[in-house]
Amino acid sequence: MTERITRSPCPECGQPQVVSAQGMSLIARCPACGWMVATTNPDHPFHDRTPYTLRVAPGGLGTAIAIARLSAALGTGVKHARDLVAQHQPVAENILAHEVIRLHQMLSQQGLQVTITPDFPWPLDGRSVVD
Repeated sequence: MTERITRSPCPECGQPQVVSAQGMSLIARCPACGWMVATTNPDHPFHDRTPYTLRVAPGGLGTAIAIARLSAALGTGVKHARDLVAQHQPVAENILAHEVIRLHQMLSQQGLQVTITPDFPWPLDGRSVVD
């Protein structure tokens, strides 16, 4: 968790506030008088409404191994997984950032190379930019 001092003074005593991210919340507190408030953290992937597309490639794996691992990870048939890999079809389309993070983790753990479009601005380990 990263703390940063804001330009916004404490409403109680006028001293600088310290803001820290805690997951989907921001906590502003005054170290001088103890005043505190919590609000929504806008710098969290859950609030990103951009539709993303996710594709996979074998990466360093052989094509047959990549297809087998993709099939097992998605719980789909081998033919469907083969089409996704061979034709570079989307594994998922129009998904939100929190789902991209979940799928990326699942697929990359299988050794698959994952590409996301448009460019993905969030850390893929689920941490928010402010954390």
